[in-house]
Amino acid sequence: MSQVLRLRKPEGGWLGVAVPAAVILFLALLPFLPGLGSNRYLLALLIGAFVFAVFAMSFDVLLGYTGIVSFGHALFFGTGTYAAILLAKYMGAGFWTALAVAPVVAAVLALIVGSLSLRVKGVYFAMVSMAFAEFFRVVAEKASSITGGSDGLAVQVAPDWAYGPRHRVELYFLTLALAVVTYLVLRRVLASPFGRTLVAIRENEQRAAALGYNVFAFKLGSLVLAGMVASLAGVMYAATENFVVPSVVGVDTTIQVLLMSIIGGVGTLGGPALGAGIIRLAGTLLSSYTERWRLALGALYALLVLFLPSGLAGLARAVGRRLEARRVRTGEGGVVAGGTARAG
Repeated sequence: MSQVLRLRKPEGGWLGVAVPAAVILFLALLPFLPGLGSNRYLLALLIGAFVFAVFAMSFDVLLGYTGIVSFGHALFFGTGTYAAILLAKYMGAGFWTALAVAPVVAAVLALIVGSLSLRVKGVYFAMVSMAFAEFFRVVAEKASSITGGSDGLAVQVAPDWAYGPRHRVELYFLTLALAVVTYLVLRRVLASPFGRTLVAIRENEQRAAALGYNVFAFKLGSLVLAGMVASLAGVMYAATENFVVPSVVGVDTTIQVLLMSIIGGVGTLGGPALGAGIIRLAGTLLSSYTERWRLALGALYALLVLFLPSGLAGLARAVGRRLEARRVRTGEGGVVAGGTARAG
């Protein structure tokens, strides 16, 4: 049993801590750099990247750590978005209330959806999850008297202090803080015995079941955790856009986050977050230079998948292992050289 829990320990050594810390520090200092703090366009791009980084990390809990492929994960993202918008519209509830309520709603929904759909595996689960998401998309579209239908619904969700003269900077730090907290919490949870068991199920589900683990219960727990985190991303999205349409629950949203996870590197948390930033930034920047930006973005996807099958995080891990191996060889060489000199 202990062998199962030790599968696929976190890699990277000191780089696994130093690199995320350096990235977080750089992002925290970025608005204070000359010219960047007043660049509303860049801040808006990064705010969107932080929102989808949280969404991508939630999807990685399923795909990267549990081995579940879902085409309906946008259901939980949309749950958070609609919960925030509807609470603000009809109850006058603020951002923090939505941030507390949305994960509870998403958890209940994930329990219902998971209990019904996790009985099947692989592509069958992917299709069933997509069917649930499409069902709720149609409901959101048809209930136009409440949700605004295809025209959408607009209302302020973010805290009032985030609408001051420097509101982009305030929103920047709010979304960055939530993304960092989400990353740290998920990293701790997935390093726990619960997370190790999810990895064991991904590696060999039959073996995990033979050792006495309730595979279905752990998969359901993974879906609930991923759904709750995705709903937090949905609330953040509502706070930054102050608008929602039914397409936010659609399969296109899930495909987008699937690409983010694959390009960044599944099973790493930081990789999908990086993939979210690259896709959001690349798509916006390419659209500024060419009308055929979708073609260019597709070519970028293809090149990254072909030449970096383990994603950008896999490339970083490979570099880290080489640096660590070189450091060990250099250290051993120093010891041998020192011992030879003393012997002489």
